[in-house]
Amino acid sequence: MLGQILQGLTDATTAEITLAAVASPAMRKQIAHSAAAAGVPTGALIAGRLRHLLDHGGEEVWLDLLSAMANTANSGSVAVDRILAHAFPDPVRVRITRTTV
Repeated sequence: MLGQILQGLTDATTAEITLAAVASPAMRKQIAHSAAAAGVPTGALIAGRLRHLLDHGGEEVWLDLLSAMANTANSGSVAVDRILAHAFPDPVRVRITRTTV
């Protein structure tokens, strides 16, 4: 099942459909904003980030994903949420202020 989910999320059309059907409103908004800022379709952005995560994700990503899926009735939607959270982490906002000495 996990392989099918990951394969679907690396296809732009399927990724967009999956996002609309399963992802939380906050995640949909965050991804839509990122896609608009990059000037690319939402599905293409998801597919690209997922391919990058599949190629470069460390052990912690996969352990987190599998442990989140364990012992849950809706492991498919949990898997989508977790993998999207890794591909689209919350942006860190740092405010730097200068002081004069």
